Amino acid sequence: MPLYVALLRSMVIAGRRIRGEDIRGLAERVGATDVRSVIATGNLVFRSRKRPATLERELEVECAAFYGKATEIVVKTASEWRALLEANPFPDEAKANPSHLLVWAMRQPLPDKGLEQLRRRAAADEKVERVAGGDFYVWFGDGEVIETRLTAGFDLGRLGAVGTNRNWNTARKILAVLDEMEGRRTSAR
Repeated sequence: MPLYVALLRSMVIAGRRIRGEDIRGLAERVGATDVRSVIATGNLVFRSRKRPATLERELEVECAAFYGKATEIVVKTASEWRALLEANPFPDEAKANPSHLLVWAMRQPLPDKGLEQLRRRAAADEKVERVAGGDFYVWFGDGEVIETRLTAGFDLGRLGAVGTNRNWNTARKILAVLDEMEGRRTSAR
């Protein structure tokens, strides 16, 4: 049965911090099996025969039923997740400071105007690159991530896009769980 990654956009829904057992339950209620949560940031890996768009829709409905409010959820196939990590345009930076690299998983490709907006906001040592499939990476340079202007006020919703981000460390942990469930060695740089 196919493996999927589901990423919740928010860790706090309707004032409640999400818990692994609760979000695993959401996935199980839409028919997912072998459900695992990966650290405490709204990451799930599971098996299902459903298509990603169906899973996104059903998980968001189940989220609304459980929490009283939905959050956006992006679902990627295992091969899409692997391809996204293999496409990392900043491998040297990822090795040097993985917490300063964000991977944005998109439901639809990041629109050109969103990419242009992010690049205009970037400081001299910050970088933004869109990869095949429309997902994108943000490298925050050597400064403090919390102080960047790059993503402050950036609203995908205003661009008509849905996506969520994870830092490189988390993205690799998700890959490790996928690989474990498929009996592979973790491969992304």
